[in-house]
Amino acid sequence: MKTSTTHSRESYLGAGIAFVAYLVAGLVPSLVYGGYMGLMLSGVLFGHDNTEHLASRLTVGGGMVLGCVATLFLFLVLGAFVGNMVGAALRRAVPAQTADETAPVRETHTH
Repeated sequence: MKTSTTHSRESYLGAGIAFVAYLVAGLVPSLVYGGYMGLMLSGVLFGHDNTEHLASRLTVGGGMVLGCVATLFLFLVLGAFVGNMVGAALRRAVPAQTADETAPVRETHTH
């Protein structure tokens, strides 16, 4: 059985594609929803009319950071998983050449 390092190239490729997809489609929504989560938490902890204090602003900023990091991890893990599965499926679909098939043929000359 092959070791897990044989799948690392496909996993890295999938994670890289997922990171680009996150930058294109996931960054702004994660900032918005994370900020909304922080705003709601700040309202519960400090009161809804108390938005000028540093603690409430830090709560909103922390929610935005948490939303971004959680969404980024989701994209990266799913991207690496999908890349690994696609690589495994392609390896099963396309058989690898054995050493006998790739070795040069030696001609023997008889004199």
